Amino acid sequence: MQFLLLKIASLLGMGLVATRADAAGVDRVAIIRTSFAVAAILAFFGAVITGSPHISRPSALLAIVLGIAFVLMFFFWVKSSRTAGTGMAIVALETAIAIPMLASVVFWHERLTWMEITQSAIALIAFGFLIFEVVYKVQTNPASPGWFWLAGLFTISGLVNTGAKLFQEKMVPQEIMPFLALLFISGFVVTTLLYYRRKSRVSRPALTYGAALGATNIGYYLFLILGLTILPGTVVYPVTAAGEIGLITLVGFAIQRKKLRFRGWLGIGLAVLALVLV
Repeated sequence: MQFLLLKIASLLGMGLVATRADAAGVDRVAIIRTSFAVAAILAFFGAVITGSPHISRPSALLAIVLGIAFVLMFFFWVKSSRTAGTGMAIVALETAIAIPMLASVVFWHERLTWMEITQSAIALIAFGFLIFEVVYKVQTNPASPGWFWLAGLFTISGLVNTGAKLFQEKMVPQEIMPFLALLFISGFVVTTLLYYRRKSRVSRPALTYGAALGATNIGYYLFLILGLTILPGTVVYPVTAAGEIGLITLVGFAIQRKKLRFRGWLGIGLAVLALVLV
């Protein structure tokens, strides 16, 4: 359970850092570029400390592809947030668990115990309640709903999450840290090209927010992979998604004083129950 809780906490940290950075008006490309650099450095030192500095060719290719996908996911997140609103972007990001869950059943033929079925079912019900709570509060712009960006965010997020399952199933477990290091190096290279094309400038706030985002970024994917080594994907994905959106909803209620209806409280309670049962 601790890996799932740490993944949920990492996502919350990413959201808080991104929100503060946007409020401060810091260049997003500079922040993302710095975050990839910091995450790559942390993963490199993690590989050295754990004594696993080597990586196989399949793992390296997967890491490079996922690094590029990470950049695309950030790009589609920004576009979705601007055109459809943050609420709908969250919905697209979180409902993307349908892709790795389907892949877990179709490609890896996961068979669940009754307890795992119960955990997954409770998490999916909680997720449904919380998604409806988010959608209920969303005010979309009919003239510019941003469906293209939302569809792209849904697809890329789903593939990124499926990549973690693919690594856990097919690659060498000891390669986790070098795999993450190469993934974030790949993302750093892509964002560096964007950085110089846009002629962005390095600033102290960009370095500060980028470093914080990088630390949470590596935690988000690391704890996802570690969670998948212990539990089936059809349990990990719905439980973490319900926990993430439940925590986001709770933070919105506590900090921004957003009204929370009974359905929202019920979703949060069921998400907590699913985590306790893991």
